[in-house]
Amino acid sequence: MEACSPRPPLPTAHPGSARLACLAIAVVLHLAAFWWLYEHQPAPITPPLPLTLSARWVGEASANDAPAKAPAATPAPPVVKKPVPVQKKVVKKPVKKPIPKPAPRVPAPPTPKATQVARAEPVAAPSAPATPVAANAQQGGSGTAPVKSRQSGSGAGSSAPIARDARLNNPEPPYPYESRRRGEEGRVILNVLVAADGTASSVEVDKGSGYRRLDMTARKTVSRWRFIPAKQNNAAVEAWAKVTIIFKLRA
Repeated sequence: MEACSPRPPLPTAHPGSARLACLAIAVVLHLAAFWWLYEHQPAPITPPLPLTLSARWVGEASANDAPAKAPAATPAPPVVKKPVPVQKKVVKKPVKKPIPKPAPRVPAPPTPKATQVARAEPVAAPSAPATPVAANAQQGGSGTAPVKSRQSGSGAGSSAPIARDARLNNPEPPYPYESRRRGEEGRVILNVLVAADGTASSVEVDKGSGYRRLDMTARKTVSRWRFIPAKQNNAAVEAWAKVTIIFKLRA
């Protein structure tokens, strides 16, 4: 059998040396391949930057052509236009408007009076009544009674009606609250027809105070008064008398 084998047997004395030789050859081949690839590697392709930049600049130039020319002329005019018209118009107008407003405040004296009246209300209510004054016979003498006395010619036993007497206890006219609050004052003159029994059969406003509230209060109060009737020949007769009511606020 050994004489018939075509190939001689491989030496098996050093099997490790053959493996080392194969590894060395493989390493050399790999290194040679890396070196060849490194040397023959194509250069990196760079994008055509000038072309893209030129395209962008063309687009921006078309849009910025107008503003590029304008800035040369714009800086000068805005500086002149802004300060001149704005400052002159704004300063003149507001100064003229507030001047006429304080003027109407001066001719308003009734307002402080109203405040004084309001403060004096609690004091004026009980202690600030109107003061009635009865007129004399010469002032209030009218109607038929004085005419008869003159015809008779007898001065003895004749007198005019009397309203203010301690024996009568006539109440003072009340001061209306609303009139005190508004500061209303005035004088009311009343024509009173005094009956023979001393009652006021008729009360008329001869001269008002200018305030209807005060006039009505005075008329209503005097209509409830008692009078000492007029006398003629020592006999009570009907006669007219004048009664003055003064409404005056006290501070």
